[in-house]
Amino acid sequence: MPFYDFQCEDCGNDFELERPISRRDEADCPRCRSRKVKRLVRSVNAITTGGGGGGGGCAPSSGGSGGG
Repeated sequence: MPFYDFQCEDCGNDFELERPISRRDEADCPRCRSRKVKRLVRSVNAITTGGGGGGGGCAPSSGGSGGG
């Protein structure tokens, strides 16, 4: 199950919960038990290994200095 980040609109508590995708927006604040919470969008850093290609997981530049 994925983890989701939430913020309570009553007390401001940020928290994380493991939820099934079908219930990703259902949460109660663990601090004040409020149901007035919003799900936060966080960025995710992914590191891949193996599988050919270069070392850093980035595609090589397709040419020039970018000056056109």
